[in-house]
Order: sequence, then structure tokens, then C-alpha cells
Amino acid sequence: MNLKKIVAAFAAAAMAVTTMAVSAFATNVPMDAEYPGAWGCSAAIPKADLEAIGGDVKVTLNITPKVLVKDQAVLKPITVGDSWIAVETGLTSDTDVRKPDGFIVVKKSATTVTFVMDTNAIASLTDNGLQFQVYNVTINSADLEAGSPVGEFRIIDDKFAKDYTNEDKTYEELYPDAAAETEAAVEETEAAVEEEAAEETEAAVEEEAAVEETEAVVEEDAAVEETEAPAETEAAPEADTTTAPAATGNTAAATIAVVMVAAGAAALVSKRK
Repeated sequence: MNLKKIVAAFAAAAMAVTTMAVSAFATNVPMDAEYPGAWGCSAAIPKADLEAIGGDVKVTLNITPKVLVKDQAVLKPITVGDSWIAVETGLTSDTDVRKPDGFIVVKKSATTVTFVMDTNAIASLTDNGLQFQVYNVTINSADLEAGSPVGEFRIIDDKFAKDYTNEDKTYEELYPDAAAETEAAVEETEAAVEEEAAEETEAAVEEEAAVEETEAVVEEDAAVEETEAPAETEAAPEADTTTAPAATGNTAAATIAVVMVAAGAAALVSKRK
């Protein structure tokens, strides 16, 4: 496997780990099958379920608006203890609107309401968890998943709530100045995203060039090693067959012993005679 393939494998593994981390846990919490009544209290999203996600939580409420006459449809996040305490801080949404009193205004055609709840807001809940005071809307269930803070809720005056719910006018028509500011903010965000993407692309190109350069060096070194002749080894010296064996003293001793035996034998023969 060459160096480029190794780098690609590591990148793929890192992306897989990141994807797994982001989608590690999500859950659906069943809530109300029927409308709790005007200004009634919804079923709860248990605090333990919110904490189980870990960190900030993206909450998507699956809803059914109920508007029989020209009226508003609203819901307010609350935590129920000795009294109904509104949860107004630590919630962000760049898709929905709410009034200054904390009620989120719902269009009659809406099927979801989405916001992100940060860890401080979750910690502030009572053991009852997160509930909602509702008017002309039923919250059927809630989808919970990991999230991160987004833009703030757009604020709508109470006098425009009915028009917004019945879709007589859009938010941009009700607040043309705010619409212009939103458009400018969107353009600024898009420009920042494009700049960041360009920087990432440039960095990726530079990294790829560095990888190719390193790979070329590695392949060149490998080629040099293959073509380079093996070093000659010095031949071992041949055995010297002309040199007499080193004297050890054993030959002289043997000669003396033979002479002594011969002398002794001669003396014995002479004595017998």
C-alpha cells in the first residue's frame, strides 16, 4: 500500500468516527394524543431523556395546530413544579418565532417546531422535565438529538400573532426592516462559509501536494536501493599448505621414548648373552 492510500484510509476512518460520534444517540418521546385544552399543560419530556443525549439538545416537536376561527396557535416551554415556570433563556431557533412573553407562535400549516436547548437550560428544569403551555396546538411527540446553539428566535408582537398563525402575512411582510437585516446576515454568513471552504480546499491541495512529494521521494529511494550493486566482500585468505605445523613438543618426547625403549631392549639382550 503506497503512502497516498494510507493517508486516504486514515481520513476515511476519521470521518467514520466523527459521523458515529455525532449520531451516537437520539430518541423519540411520545406526548399528547389529544389536545390538553386551551392554555393547558402538555405531557412532559423527561429531564433524564434530555440529559441522556449529552450536551446541548436539538428538540423537534411534532405538532398538530387546531385553529377553527381566526386565532393564534402558540406554545410556551415551561417546567412544572409548585408553579409553571417559563423557560425563556438557553433556547435558540433560526426557524421559528416567539412573542416577548415567551410563547412560540405556530402557523396553522406547521407540522414541527424546532429549537436547541443548552445544558444550563436543561439543568434548570425540575424533575418533571420540559413541558409546554399550549393554545390551539397539540404536541404529539418530541424528537431529541445532539445539537448546538443556532440563531435567536425572531420576535413577533402579540398584535401580529393571529396574522402569522393564519398565514395572512409572512414575518418578512410584517417586519420588512428585519427581513433586510436577515438577508444581509445570510449573505454575510454565506460569504464566510465560501471563504472557509476556499481555505479548506487550498489546505487540502497543499496537503495532497505534500503527500505526492513524499511519495515520490519514497519511491525514488526504493528504486535506488533496488539498482545499487551489493557491496563486495573481502575474500577469506587461502590456507597456507607450505607452512610446517607449529611445534608442540609432543614429537620430541615420542622420539626420546622410542630411543629409551630401544636402549633398554639392547641392554637386556646383552645381559642374557
